[in-house]
Amino acid sequence: MPNYKPTLEILEFLDAGPPPIYIGFGSIVISNPEKMTEMLLQAIEGSNVRAIISRGWSNIGGPQLPHILYLDDCPHEWLFQHVSAVIHHGGAGTTACGLRYGKPTVIIPFFGE
Repeated sequence: MPNYKPTLEILEFLDAGPPPIYIGFGSIVISNPEKMTEMLLQAIEGSNVRAIISRGWSNIGGPQLPHILYLDDCPHEWLFQHVSAVIHHGGAGTTACGLRYGKPTVIIPFFGE
């Protein structure tokens, strides 16, 4: 992480408003990523927040919207310092990193959790 250089896109998004929430499910392979994207977009709209959605192994993605950034790879250790909350699958690393930076954390269980 010491050598990580965020892209201009990430920096501009972070500077464009209040800290966004982070949503990411990492290595979870979602059977219907389009439906998941639809649910996420509805939740974001209903909550009136900005969001960074990690594409993850399911390659989640949707329409380009000014208050949503779809992200490929970015170290949580860097990113979580810049978000307001972390919504994720409950992986140990993601959980630990969110807690390390004192971010409210919501775990969405997918199986066996």
